[in-house]
Amino acid sequence: MENILLINLLGKRFSIPYRIVANYPETLLGNKLLLLKYYRNELNDYYFERNPLLFPYILTYYTLEKKIFCPHNIPIDLLKHECQFFQLTNPTIYHAINKIETYQYFQEKKFFEKNHSFIDIILFLISLLFMLTTSMETLNTNSLNLTWSLSYFIELFSTFFLTTIIVYQIIYKKEFFRNKYFLIDLFSTILSIILIASQNLIIITNYYRLNILILSLKTLRLFIVIAHLRILRLIILTFIQRFETICILVFINIIIIGSLSEITFAFERRQQEDQTNQTTMKTHFDAFWWATSLSFTIGFGHTDAHSTLTTIGRFCSYMLTFFGVLFNGLILQELIKGFLKIYREDTQ
Repeated sequence: MENILLINLLGKRFSIPYRIVANYPETLLGNKLLLLKYYRNELNDYYFERNPLLFPYILTYYTLEKKIFCPHNIPIDLLKHECQFFQLTNPTIYHAINKIETYQYFQEKKFFEKNHSFIDIILFLISLLFMLTTSMETLNTNSLNLTWSLSYFIELFSTFFLTTIIVYQIIYKKEFFRNKYFLIDLFSTILSIILIASQNLIIITNYYRLNILILSLKTLRLFIVIAHLRILRLIILTFIQRFETICILVFINIIIIGSLSEITFAFERRQQEDQTNQTTMKTHFDAFWWATSLSFTIGFGHTDAHSTLTTIGRFCSYMLTFFGVLFNGLILQELIKGFLKIYREDTQ
């Protein structure tokens, strides 16, 4: 049976074949007489109050012919102090200084990758602001004559922001034209420049129909920026994977809605006027639209959905609300299950 040395360093145990250290009797581990000082009978091991993290590098002295390779993140003086304690004679210590630049490079790259998602969120929020400000300024046409409008300054900031990212990728990344994110940022910047030019054209010519073009371009850029966002990308993939199940649930709900709307229409068409002296359901489509909004919005899509109806109509409206809660809950459950599954797979 092979003779094994059980080395215990502050609770961390190492099993070392004695034949490895026996060739170096001048060292502490290779000399059994010196080791007796640290022997514990009750545990049958040799106990040292030394750093257990440095001990694997001490072992390389015995396996690599007195050579010790010290990582760059460990001070060489600590390792020399351990060599003195274990009485290693003439060790050759190689300090990996050449790995510092590589290590720092990966740290900077990791830092950029962590903040890249934050940059994408900023771009996404900016794109939402584009659409909101354009909608508000379309309602107030006089605001388009102002060169200092909110939408205009947001466009300028976005263009500068995206241009900075592109310049960073060109300088610090190789083969940037093969990077899909670079192409997305480049195309997004081109769209921003076109939007600013269109905005200036509106201010100069008062040609307000360009608002439709601007809103279309901003919507396109919004979908482009979505490709950056991991969470939104996973949500879209969830919808795609669960599309068949969602369609089946929606189809069943529509059949129930159609049936209950026809029952309601059969009784409500006789009651031609409600409390405001206005007709309630003139056609089958009015009844179907009333039932659809009531079911899919769980009662919030119709004002006074129950108060102006007959007894049968109220019963149908309550049933529509119930089935709305049921099927909307099933759809939401499918989306949550699908998203969690895709998220775990993407994380792994």
